[in-house]
Amino acid sequence: MKFNLENIVRKNIWNLKAYSSARSEFDLYGSDKNDLTLLDANENPKGDLNRYPDPLQSSIKKELAKQKYISTDQIFVGNGSDEAIDLLYRIFCEPGKDRVITCPPTYGMYEVSAAINDVGVLKIPLSERFELNVDAILDEISACAQIKIIWICSPNNPTGNVLLKADLKHDWQAQNYTRGGMMDMPFAPEFEVEMLENQRQLDRLFGAFNGIIVVDEAYQDFTENISFINRLEDYSNLVVLQTTSKAYGMAGARVGFAFASTEIIELFNRTKPPYNVNELSQKAVLEALKNIEKTQEQIEEIKENRDFLAEHLNSFDFIKEVYPSEANFLLAKVENATQVYNYLSDKGIIIRNRSSQIKDTLRFTVGTKMECEAVITELRQIPAKAGI
Repeated sequence: MKFNLENIVRKNIWNLKAYSSARSEFDLYGSDKNDLTLLDANENPKGDLNRYPDPLQSSIKKELAKQKYISTDQIFVGNGSDEAIDLLYRIFCEPGKDRVITCPPTYGMYEVSAAINDVGVLKIPLSERFELNVDAILDEISACAQIKIIWICSPNNPTGNVLLKADLKHDWQAQNYTRGGMMDMPFAPEFEVEMLENQRQLDRLFGAFNGIIVVDEAYQDFTENISFINRLEDYSNLVVLQTTSKAYGMAGARVGFAFASTEIIELFNRTKPPYNVNELSQKAVLEALKNIEKTQEQIEEIKENRDFLAEHLNSFDFIKEVYPSEANFLLAKVENATQVYNYLSDKGIIIRNRSSQIKDTLRFTVGTKMECEAVITELRQIPAKAGI
């Protein structure tokens, strides 16, 4: 099936003429502000934050383009990934008519934002081992012409596992190279079969769907797998989401990214509010993006702490399973999960009870080594004090 963007965009959005702000008509942000008399945007002439922020976040996009090896017009910068999620509904889904697919258990905002935008949700649950059911998704999109978006969170929240892999060939080469091998080392026969099957599944999924497939990579920095950003040229209906909230430690700044074709990003920019990311957040995120060494150190520390926490959680009899994670959290199957959650909460340790999504499960964000040790220390007291 040949993907046709115009056919799936809401007509009012396709024909929309974006608001033209003062700062979009004159590019202040490539100029020396001290050499300009700015009387175009009805701003207060005084104050540290008296000027409107760059409406297109040019400096952030320039840095991201350099790091991701893509062009700046393939990047949208939003007020958290939640803004990108909402815009995808506004751009592609007719309220009261269109539908989307989610694969629960997964990130709850896909469904919340659907409800806000009056869009129906078709749920294709993950398997018992939290794997994507591609065949069921293909059956659903074949049966329902109103499906406009498929949401895939990978690594998935709250399960922590990768649901969809962009390119196993690259993953193989990267893993062998980091272990001292050559980039062009031959594949093991069993891996070659897996690699070909993975590519076949991707081509089936993307090729069969004349809609948008969103791969939400909020936790991408904590996995060794290649990002789907590297497949943008292969799949014109692909949108990739990432965020500064996790690996960069910038959750308070509320800045997220969408990566897609230039045509899709143009629709994002046309539909968004003119000044959607404030000046303070833009400056803070740009600084964080440039400080690659610090970010990588934080990522490695979290991964080490993740292994430490997983090892100790597995030592408790009342914790039945700690699921493998490629994110900055661990999901655990816990006997009397709600009692354990309440006990830790009373001790000032706040985790997430995910039992409403997956029976008897708790989700532990990976904190500092000291915080991980505090969790383990309190869990050791549970059998005696809580009677579990």
